[in-house]
Amino acid sequence: MRRAPVFAAALLIARLAAQAPQSFEVVSIKANKSGAAASETDTTPGRLNLINVTPLSLLLRAFGVLGFQIVGAPGWVATDRYDVVAAVPDGAVLTDQTRQPLLQQMLAERWQLRYHRETRIMPVYSLVPMEEGHKLITHAGPGEYAMKVELAGPRRVLRSTRGNVPRLVEILTGAAGRLVTNDTGLNGEYDFTLEWVQDAGAADAGPSLFAALREQLGLRLVAAEKPSPVIVVDHIERPSDN
Repeated sequence: MRRAPVFAAALLIARLAAQAPQSFEVVSIKANKSGAAASETDTTPGRLNLINVTPLSLLLRAFGVLGFQIVGAPGWVATDRYDVVAAVPDGAVLTDQTRQPLLQQMLAERWQLRYHRETRIMPVYSLVPMEEGHKLITHAGPGEYAMKVELAGPRRVLRSTRGNVPRLVEILTGAAGRLVTNDTGLNGEYDFTLEWVQDAGAADAGPSLFAALREQLGLRLVAAEKPSPVIVVDHIERPSDN
């Protein structure tokens, strides 16, 4: 009796996968010589506009990794700038995950990207509770899941309702610029607020990420070395404009 729901779910997943676009229908790539430091991303149904982005940024988006997980790439991938406009058939709505294979294919075709995956021992941060224990509040009662980082001047504020530590680790990985591993042993749903100053040189005298974790959540980041997945770039070329 249980096979019918399982089969239906598997069939739905297969249909959704079949509906997802397999490649960009149209791709325009032009070198950006503006000299501007900032880049722009504009995503609308069926269209992706990436303005003044580096090839390194494309690699990070294509594989869903951080900068330290891209190795072997030439220096120009972090300095050259391009405007990339890509479209998919039928105005399909793309998510971060469904965009990844499309960007990988584009990089292979237009940048002649060749790569392989490896696992290497890399410096990471291990998230662990303080000796006196953590300060996370176990969620009780109603309330919808929410974990959102808001900007308040130089400060970043993470507000969590029914949040979880695995998602916290993902956010910390982006903020710390280094892979963070979950070694807390905490598996529940928690309510908390974490507020820190990302830029150490900011005029705001707020706590650093490391200090905020200790003081506000009773957690700490410990430097360690662990196996981490990396993307090794074997070959990449500058694309021609079109």
